Amino acid sequence: MKKEDVASLIIYLGMIMIALILGFTLIKSTFEQVYQLSMNSYLFAIIVIIVGLLVNIIGLELGHIIGGKLGGYNIVMVNIIGFCFYKNNNKWKFGFKDFDGLTGETTLSPKSEKSNPKPFVWIPLLMYLVELIACIILYTLGSDTRLDVHDPLRWIATASIVWIAISSMMALYNFVPVKLDSMTDGYRLTLITKKVNVLAYNELMRIQNLQREGKEVKEVKVFDEITDFTTQLNLITIYEYLSKKEYDKAKALIEKNLEDPNKVSRTTRFRLIAQKLYINILTMPLEEAKAYYEAEVGDDIRRFISNDISMESVRAYVLIAGMLDESYGEVEFANNRKPKAMKRALASRAKIEDALYKEAFDKVMDAHPEWKTNPKE
Repeated sequence: MKKEDVASLIIYLGMIMIALILGFTLIKSTFEQVYQLSMNSYLFAIIVIIVGLLVNIIGLELGHIIGGKLGGYNIVMVNIIGFCFYKNNNKWKFGFKDFDGLTGETTLSPKSEKSNPKPFVWIPLLMYLVELIACIILYTLGSDTRLDVHDPLRWIATASIVWIAISSMMALYNFVPVKLDSMTDGYRLTLITKKVNVLAYNELMRIQNLQREGKEVKEVKVFDEITDFTTQLNLITIYEYLSKKEYDKAKALIEKNLEDPNKVSRTTRFRLIAQKLYINILTMPLEEAKAYYEAEVGDDIRRFISNDISMESVRAYVLIAGMLDESYGEVEFANNRKPKAMKRALASRAKIEDALYKEAFDKVMDAHPEWKTNPKE
């Protein structure tokens, strides 16, 4: 399980805990009053929850739209639980699309390198805080025991405490400052503290918009200042070199990103090393590649590559198992992992990864023609 998957699971459990704690305390006691009201209590609860969800979902994306405009971006897509408004050839269209987020997604296009994502991140958080304060005030006013049971403030107080629970769960997911299964505002906050990451974020938005429109991506910026995020942008160029079999250029850029191990995460660093091993075993004389592997690759990296379900590691491990260890069983082990790793690969890299894996697998089969097997689809 990937690190972001574990973090996401913890956050989802936290959201459930918020729902349970508030549900069995404030919401339970508040809803007991609803039984005294004229409306059916279950119908009222359903309406309150639906309205609360819609208000928070739409409010979050509205905050992103306002923040994006203030930050100097064009809005190119707004997706609210699958209902998607998007630009195509400078015209707005509507359709149903998947989204990268808990409840929706707003996509930007930078107008210039000076475009600043900070308002895009902070405005939704500010809107959440305003909503939270307003709901607390309404709950306090409506909880006054001197009010008549049918006073509208009682209804509003009941609704406000439910909305607090809903908005708190969504805020926990969206603003916690760790990488989850989607790019949240909390994760963006950890990126934009560095100026170079702002430039990298804008470059990523530019590239993704070109890919979304089916246009060719040219002149991708290579970053000299290395962070975990700029490395992800540099990988675009690395893959471009690999697809053209320009292995020396790819290896040089990989080594540049590996110069300071403290500037990238453990997973990023080990996958870069897997890329380097792939190139070494594919292009070096076998004895030279084996000497490098035995002298420079520690046990922790070897364990990571053998267990990691990513195409970077799987195609490197096929070469390690087949060319260095000459183990048919381990080649089959890696080969069986290939379909799952391909599902995790970025869509823009899927064709490249498939071709790179085939090249590695063919090299192993050429060295061991007695092994009767084929690459998994």
